[in-house]
Amino acid sequence: MRRGRIGLAAGLATFVTTALPCGELRAQDPPAQRRELHDGVDRAIQDLSGSGDASSIELNPALLNGVLGLDITLLGYQTLYDFARGAGFGAFASVNLNLGFALGFGVQAIEPAFRDGNFDDDANHNRPGTKFSFALAGGRAQWGSFGLGVHGLWRSGERLRPPQLDLGTAIRITNYASFGAVARLAPADLRDDRFRPILDLAGELSVRPLGTRWLEFAGGLTTRVDQTGRRGFSSFTTDDLLPYGRLAVRWQGIEVAGQIQRIQTDILDEDTLAIVAAGTALRGGVSVTLAFDYASVGVGVHAGLGDGVDGIAYKARFSTLRQGRVVWTRPVDAEKLELAKVDDQRSLIALLRRIEAAEAAGERAILVVAADDFGLGWGAGQELREALKRVRNAGGHVYAWVESPGLRDYWLASVAEKIYTHPAGEFATVGIGSRRLYFRDALAKLGVEVEVARIDEFKSAYENLTRSDRSPEDRKQRELLLDDTWKTVVYDIAQARGLAQAEVRKQVAAAPLGPTQAVQAGLADEVMHRDELSEALSEELGTEVSLRRFAPRDPEGETWSVAPYQAVVLIEGTIVDGRSRTIPLLGITMTGGDTTVALLRELRSDPACKGIVVRVDSGGGSAFASELIWREVERTHAAWEKDPRGSPPIVVSMSDIAASGGYYLAMGANFVLAQPLTVTGSIGVVFLHFDISGLMAKLGVGLDRIERGGEGVDINAIFEPWSPAQREKIDAGIARTYDMFLERVAAGRGMDKKAVNAIGRGRVWSGERAKQAGLIDAHGGLREALAELRKRGQVRDFRKLELRVLPRRPTLLQLILRGAGSLIAAPVERSLDARAAEARSQLPPVIDSAVARLPLSILFLPQDAASTVVPGEVELE
Repeated sequence: MRRGRIGLAAGLATFVTTALPCGELRAQDPPAQRRELHDGVDRAIQDLSGSGDASSIELNPALLNGVLGLDITLLGYQTLYDFARGAGFGAFASVNLNLGFALGFGVQAIEPAFRDGNFDDDANHNRPGTKFSFALAGGRAQWGSFGLGVHGLWRSGERLRPPQLDLGTAIRITNYASFGAVARLAPADLRDDRFRPILDLAGELSVRPLGTRWLEFAGGLTTRVDQTGRRGFSSFTTDDLLPYGRLAVRWQGIEVAGQIQRIQTDILDEDTLAIVAAGTALRGGVSVTLAFDYASVGVGVHAGLGDGVDGIAYKARFSTLRQGRVVWTRPVDAEKLELAKVDDQRSLIALLRRIEAAEAAGERAILVVAADDFGLGWGAGQELREALKRVRNAGGHVYAWVESPGLRDYWLASVAEKIYTHPAGEFATVGIGSRRLYFRDALAKLGVEVEVARIDEFKSAYENLTRSDRSPEDRKQRELLLDDTWKTVVYDIAQARGLAQAEVRKQVAAAPLGPTQAVQAGLADEVMHRDELSEALSEELGTEVSLRRFAPRDPEGETWSVAPYQAVVLIEGTIVDGRSRTIPLLGITMTGGDTTVALLRELRSDPACKGIVVRVDSGGGSAFASELIWREVERTHAAWEKDPRGSPPIVVSMSDIAASGGYYLAMGANFVLAQPLTVTGSIGVVFLHFDISGLMAKLGVGLDRIERGGEGVDINAIFEPWSPAQREKIDAGIARTYDMFLERVAAGRGMDKKAVNAIGRGRVWSGERAKQAGLIDAHGGLREALAELRKRGQVRDFRKLELRVLPRRPTLLQLILRGAGSLIAAPVERSLDARAAEARSQLPPVIDSAVARLPLSILFLPQDAASTVVPGEVELE
């Protein structure tokens, strides 16, 4: 075993032993490694300013603050050269909860004596001992941190030595450089002349020319001063300055590092092994480290003192911080994708990134798509389906599992090479349609009327409150949306399953179908139970397959400081004035104009931001908030055009729907992407006014007013209908808003206002027709948007950029603080809910149904204010 280790070490050290200038090391008198009392277990590579781990307590305690979570590092060193020192074993642990500080602990068993019982002239100073360490680090690891380390040494038969104190700092100079410095203070023990008080000073600069951890150069200088006078300040020479250099190359979970350093030595008499002089020598080290997610192992060697390898270093690390992965995903492991968990843009983007990683893996990728209950619409589904198709085109495998799929679920599953289904399932792949309930007559029975002012005939928002049936214009635009969607779905399924389009239409008309019927019709391949799926895939691929979810291969800490990133700014749900709002339990998201404006300003001024995607999935809302966001998008684009290197480019990616206000705000950018099935357009404005005067009359409620200033005083009141004069003012207001809308679109799309009006007037379009009309630039999704940002920002493809989805979700601490407020609010809310329930129970059932179907976000839209909104019921089911 020992010979095997020596052989491996010799192989790793070949270049070191042949490259070092060895004149002074090959003298007749052998050199011995000089070691001081508090020196710990030796290591092949020393890092004072880089990434660090728990063992950094021994080198620079400030680095602990950049090691998140729990980290456990084990070190071992075995000497092979007779006069090398530093053998032993060490265990270190650190914990960092990302609260601004970190703690570290360490214990080392040190064996610093010469090998094989050789005479040691400095034996009293190099007796075996146990070193205990404690460290505290604080600061912001991305910019800089400081650390304090305290070390004590205990040797058998002796009292505990005076503690050693380490003061360290680390300063990050963006992602391209980092500086670390350490002062090690070992107080003198005047009662023990064998204890040499030492002062160590060290400084190191690390440079990452690519801005990532892939390639790292470092150089530093240490000085070790023996204050007893043997090598003290009074006799300080250049031999006390010890330079070194380091190079590290990393890829995925592999790290190869090399280091050359000058160390202090004692020159021994060849015959007596007595110390005859002090000197220095060049020593080189090489190490290889392999990581697999949360664990890594490494081995390294030293050479330069003797004729061969001086020693072998071992290292093992276990961490809650992912360290990378040496190998790609094994072909026998299949990743399961559950589409039921995709219910918003964040979850969709996360899934798209996982599929993109599978595409990069090529033929090694095996995906199993559980397609039931996909929570988003046709546009998002089209983006997802195209991503899965790219995996197959790259040579990967995509299989689908369905139990009771609707048509949209099945359409997504059809991209797979095989579709498996459950014997108790049902293919509810019925056709698509648009349905809507109308409440005008029901409201009239209560004495409530709804007045709507709009531009123009296609603007059907709230039409269900003012009519008893669908308007001809609304029917026309929805039929076109249905036609485009139906045509795409039939074509995609037919092509994927090798069926005629007529056969697909026939089977949809015959739905629901049982699982056996679906197989016979060519819509599925096999019927089986859930527990049989792995076995079926194993037979299909000729090897044993297990289903699991994969973790990313890359380490999380790619950079020192703020990683260069591309930002995705989400515009989801109704657009409202003020701050964004969410109701997690109901799955409701509202985008606030003020929140989005502040976010875009912050990104525009952040040098680490390399591009912004405005991701729109909204049917609109407040015209005022939409204008605010448009202005900030437009300013961001103008800043990039003025200074392409100093400002991030911005583009727009539309998902399921980008209509009315959702389309309005996109006009600040000059590049807009949408899927062919994205619902877009609806260039129009609508005003909504409730009139409960009839209900008041039925209840015998009177109204008396005293006012000054004309009829505009009560223009927002719900107690009476608009007067002709008030209606005239309202019409003038929406005309101004609509004209501004036309101007924004005309400027953004390079069109004439008349041409915009011809395709506007509140009309919605499919993404396919929107491109033909010039409303968007190209078809595509997030992938294409990010690629366009790289092109505009001149960021090369090999350069890795982090993806940030913003606004960020609340942290656990924020949720706890908000929850504390609910202790007061909860009793009030329960009281209000009880009264509301009592009031609802007195309404006719049809009115209760109408209220329930109104989008909750309407409560946050101003009454009698311009809204660029398309109704939330634009769903094609």
